[in-house]
Amino acid sequence: MFLGKLRSRWTGPFIVKVVYPYGAVEIENPATGQSFKVNGQRLKPFLEHFDQQESSENLVDPLYQVAPSE
Repeated sequence: MFLGKLRSRWTGPFIVKVVYPYGAVEIENPATGQSFKVNGQRLKPFLEHFDQQESSENLVDPLYQVAPSE
């Protein structure tokens, strides 16, 4: 659509590799392996279709043990 500077460098689902302080995020294109930093506010969440008929597991509270004092 745009040529040069105004052309979009990224389209499609990306993998978030690193989240830096102050909102910077490093993302990677899984098809090419190319990664670059972007403003985290520009990212949109990608939610795959979720089938609610899938099985689920009941989680159990962990048991905590007090370490013996020396």
